[in-house]
Amino acid sequence: MNFDEIIVPEAFLKMRPNPLKTEEVVEFVKRTGYLDKPLTINRDSKVLRDGYRRYIVAKNVKMDKVPVLFEYEK
Repeated sequence: MNFDEIIVPEAFLKMRPNPLKTEEVVEFVKRTGYLDKPLTINRDSKVLRDGYRRYIVAKNVKMDKVPVLFEYEK
């Protein structure tokens, strides 16, 4: 999915993920070129549901596309 299409909820924007764990993900991406797990996105609204740390890492390393797992409304 194109990174720019993802909508981040206010609640996530107020959070600050653990810097050490975030750095581990950054190092993984630098080594492998991809995220360790996909982001969970609501298919209809494109709102991020899970994976805010990976979202931040993808933004910092300027990824254009990210792997996603779509979640459907019930």
